[in-house]
Amino acid sequence: MESKRNKVKKGRDRKIATPAKGGIKAVKAIKPVKAAKPKISDGKKLAVLALGGSQHLVREGSELTVNYLEIKEGKSVKAEAIILEPNFGKGSVTYKLLEQKKGPKILVMKYKAKSRYRKKRGFRAQLSKIVVEKIEA
Repeated sequence: MESKRNKVKKGRDRKIATPAKGGIKAVKAIKPVKAAKPKISDGKKLAVLALGGSQHLVREGSELTVNYLEIKEGKSVKAEAIILEPNFGKGSVTYKLLEQKKGPKILVMKYKAKSRYRKKRGFRAQLSKIVVEKIEA
């Protein structure tokens, strides 16, 4: 008499899987490979600078394009920031305004079907380019 495992069920052309001869073998545990950690710290200080309603992760010497700032070109400004490296805490960031410029043009179209209503408008954001000069804890 055949066991239920090897028996073919009615209306189907398949057999139920059975363990291989010799039973189920234990699989050896695989040791995880240690991935190289990315180098975050390169000796420069790291800070979070909040300007114009947005936050920017900055290092000394980094250049950013931020929302429009009402200061003159070439002027240096000191702002509060949160220092992340080397020690966590409050601090300040000194940045210099390089130039005022406009962002890319964005076209906005309004359209209503069957009424010949079409409107086209353009928008260019006012931006400021800054460079971070110094981060102080």
